[in-house]
Amino acid sequence: ISPRIVAGGSPRRMLELVAGLGEGDMVLALISGGASALLLQPAGAITLEEKQAVNQALLASGAPIGKMNVVRKHLSRVKGGQLAAAAYPARMLALMISDVPGDEPAMIGSGPTVGDASTPADVQAILERYRIEVPQSVRDVLAGPSGVIPPGDDRLARVENVIYAAPSQSLEAAAGIARPE
Repeated sequence: ISPRIVAGGSPRRMLELVAGLGEGDMVLALISGGASALLLQPAGAITLEEKQAVNQALLASGAPIGKMNVVRKHLSRVKGGQLAAAAYPARMLALMISDVPGDEPAMIGSGPTVGDASTPADVQAILERYRIEVPQSVRDVLAGPSGVIPPGDDRLARVENVIYAAPSQSLEAAAGIARPE
């Protein structure tokens, strides 16, 4: 075994490092809240500035985080299970720190190691509902095949997603300390 340890780095570099891994390889991914904003690798010909503008428009629109994450996943090369798919057939352990209500792994960091059943049509509906104007590059990506990996895809079979810290755990611990004996 010759481990390669990579801390941080660009999403492009992460995808390069996991490309070509084999069944005997293991990837440890550490994913926390905020990863969605930091793990940026736009899909297609979308520029970073265009993706940021779409995200800013979504924030200003009042769209809930779940809807925003659906859009983010479809405009990305790494979210919505795509990081895990890129590492396949290597095994992957994703340790997650949740910052989302319900601690849903697909919502943490926009789920780079978790499949997603949404479609480009879902994204179109969200953009229309919140009246978000998008550039041609975004329309082009949404008109093509989705890069998002659906749940049950074989490329996700070797991934284990583990939430090891969550707000609910902190609240339960605090409540246990505060209870009189």
